[in-house]
Amino acid sequence: MKRFRVTSATSIVLVMLCIMYFITYLDRVNVSTAAAGFGKEFHLSHTEVGLVFSAFAYPYLLFQIIGGWVSDRFGARRTLLACGAIWGIATLLTGFAGGLMSLLAARVLLGFGEGATFPAATSAMARWVAKEKRGFAQGITHAASRVGNAVAPGIVVLVMASWGWRESFYICGAFSLLWVVVWALTFTEHPKDHPRITKEELEVLPTPKAKGAGVPWGKLFRRMAPVTIVYFYYGWTL
Repeated sequence: MKRFRVTSATSIVLVMLCIMYFITYLDRVNVSTAAAGFGKEFHLSHTEVGLVFSAFAYPYLLFQIIGGWVSDRFGARRTLLACGAIWGIATLLTGFAGGLMSLLAARVLLGFGEGATFPAATSAMARWVAKEKRGFAQGITHAASRVGNAVAPGIVVLVMASWGWRESFYICGAFSLLWVVVWALTFTEHPKDHPRITKEELEVLPTPKAKGAGVPWGKLFRRMAPVTIVYFYYGWTL
């Protein structure tokens, strides 16, 4: 049986995607804890704080839909570099906010930045993960996002208690931009172009496919509709 090496090129890519999933959830949910600070400073009502929370979701919805097309058009590497830079800057700008409107603008920008990340990450995994390991790859990356969701309140509270609510966004933003730099240095669009890839790794990775005739939308919709309905109710309940 092939031994798993955490230093292999394929493992490094998967680790980087796990860190990305962790950061995106850290950046999107930290606002709920920091609201205790900026809500008081800006004298925001509960309705206004709710608007700040929800401003992220609308552009995120839009780019979740078109994110796969963007990644197919420009590649997962460039898409995630651009998205990471946008969500990192948006997180920093949240810390620089001076009131309700600037908070809303920063959160909308964060939604645009994070919207295409998961489709692009899935595109990267399609090239970098062997077919029989795609379930594991999806499971571990999504688990990383839930870890980010879980630890964000504790981290933000600790930073707020030590420095302030603005500093929590500065730190998260800097962490995001650091990921962008490391991603640029460690990821190539095609595994064969990676300087650390081995012949053994290439043998188990999917063979690049030529563009097909088109997407079978009817069949795809029938297969995805039940999952979509379940996830909608899961999200609503959550």
